[in-house]
Amino acid sequence: MNIVSHLEPYAPLVLRVGLAFVFMWFGWSGVSNPTIWTGLVPAWTAAIAAPESLVQAHGAFELIFGLLLFAGIGTRIVAALLLVNLIHTITLLSWGPIMARDIAIATALLSVALTPQSTEQSQGSW
Repeated sequence: MNIVSHLEPYAPLVLRVGLAFVFMWFGWSGVSNPTIWTGLVPAWTAAIAAPESLVQAHGAFELIFGLLLFAGIGTRIVAALLLVNLIHTITLLSWGPIMARDIAIATALLSVALTPQSTEQSQGSW
């Protein structure tokens, strides 16, 4: 058996942890320094709350669910919720220069949401 075949069962774990890191980083960034993201908040949302508050709430969501994804708690549901959140973000920001990255992350989240728990548990997910 070659090394790649030996490591193949860990692919779902690697994908989950990598995605978790992305959401934890962006979530922490939104919570700790919302002003760097407020320029992306659509003007019409001012009727809901101040841009800083919206960015912090969004950041808290991403941080909490990123931590859950990292820990492997409710993996499929958490991935699905993060996917819905990302699709919402994509639609709010419309098409821009980072759209390809966001679509790739959304596709990876869909993969995690569709991966049976037993696949990951067979390697002893943290």
